[in-house]
Amino acid sequence: MSRIAIISPDASGEITGNLRALDLEPVAIPRTGLVERPISGHPDIQVFVHENRIFCHPDISRSFVAKIEPRAEVILCTTRLSGAYPDDIPYNVACTGSHAFHHAGSIDPAIREYLSSKNIVLVGVRQGYAKCSTLVVDAGAIVTADRSIHEAASLHMIESLEISPGSIDLPGYRYGFIGGATGTLDNMVLCTGTLEHHPDYKKIAAFISGRGKRLVPLSRRPAVDLGTILII
Repeated sequence: MSRIAIISPDASGEITGNLRALDLEPVAIPRTGLVERPISGHPDIQVFVHENRIFCHPDISRSFVAKIEPRAEVILCTTRLSGAYPDDIPYNVACTGSHAFHHAGSIDPAIREYLSSKNIVLVGVRQGYAKCSTLVVDAGAIVTADRSIHEAASLHMIESLEISPGSIDLPGYRYGFIGGATGTLDNMVLCTGTLEHHPDYKKIAAFISGRGKRLVPLSRRPAVDLGTILII
């Protein structure tokens, strides 16, 4: 049975086709009217995925849950989303496997308790959109344009490449983030498009290669923040 790639409904046919070529089943998360329209279809706003578990906000589409349940344990949480920051970030957690970066006052309690039970170190940061802002390369390495996440990672002995902000599109906002434009699959870092236009492209590609992985663009267009490609 192929794995699932949870994606935005805005993902292009080229992206979904290339995901299928990697033996992934693309599953678009339905939009929610509870948050701002530009991020309403972003997976990392509505759910948190760890291993074979998916933590969902309580108002998530039941049709989406029905698609996921045969492949993963679904946990319906109690924290409702809202359009006003920080009420849209309870599920936006960047977990490396050993550490979880999150906005300390906003993480959903069930996620906090679960991560603690797994002995994953909870690292509070100023950036509320922690997952959007963080490309998790592996358990020991991340890429981010956010200084608070970069500094926190360094303090916890996680190798962090700090890159220039911007250069990733997010329609409706000034710019998007590298975490929201990527996802990790085995020895690959999947990207919604090419990063060749990014001023730090060579550094990013070299950093990923140095961790034994390769950067795989899923379309020929410039990368866009679609809210992270989450693999189950």
